[in-house]
Amino acid sequence: MIPFTRRRGGPEWYQDKRVIKAAACLFGCAVITLCCGRFETVPYSNRRHFIVLPPLAEGFLGKCFFARSKIELASKILPPDHPDSIRVRNITMDIVRAAERGLAVAGHLDGLDWEVIVVKDELVNASCLPGGKIIVYTGLLDEMKMDAEVATVLGHEVGHAIARHAAENITKLLWFVVLKIVFLQFIDLGEEDDWIDGMWKVLFQLPFSRRMEMEADHIGIMLLAAAGFDPQIAPTVYEKMGKITGSDSELQNYISTHPSCKKRAQILSQDKVKQEAMELYRKARADKDFLLKG
Repeated sequence: MIPFTRRRGGPEWYQDKRVIKAAACLFGCAVITLCCGRFETVPYSNRRHFIVLPPLAEGFLGKCFFARSKIELASKILPPDHPDSIRVRNITMDIVRAAERGLAVAGHLDGLDWEVIVVKDELVNASCLPGGKIIVYTGLLDEMKMDAEVATVLGHEVGHAIARHAAENITKLLWFVVLKIVFLQFIDLGEEDDWIDGMWKVLFQLPFSRRMEMEADHIGIMLLAAAGFDPQIAPTVYEKMGKITGSDSELQNYISTHPSCKKRAQILSQDKVKQEAMELYRKARADKDFLLKG
């Protein structure tokens, strides 16, 4: 048996700056994880995920990015009383009210301060920043003439906020940065450390991102139905988006942050998803009919 011996005259491990730096990073990240982290269950999908960023901090980040976006897009933002702004705001509030009814005591709406702006731009897209800050481009409204089509896209974006995907990404990024720092303390790659970022992207970032997109699709179709919009339109919306953006390639299922629109439409067309959504839709329509009769 050969005993472990350190090199004669070498520094003790606690005198090695690399070890100290690595230990400090790991200890700091562990403290943040233990003090701030908690497991949460994503609504509708019931997936468990670990989050270190509190809802208030996530909302603050969203407000900062939203404020900067409004400055950058100031000349293109439609006034609140513009017909497109009113239309989008009404659809958004239908989705939000459906979320509030379904998640009243779940805690996933904590820190969400909903605000919507419509930007005059040909981009066929919408986004929801952390904290419930939504940006919709008129290019989307030009392509999606029906309210239910717009609601499908907005339901997806609201789904990201409710599932706290931004906070989950920040949690993963925190540990990646710490582990990369620790790794580079002991293996000097010089300027050739880009492969670490590449491996992270291919093995972790892209698959997790695609899963989050599909999860937001699932949450979105449930919110769509709960808001009283026919959920059967959702698959056709993604098929339409695929034709508009040209994102129907199977290769996109592996190299992109988003799965192909074809795959997204197929998943939303599954019997289990359709049955769950239609049940919410029928209940929403029955509640609306009852209020109208009353």
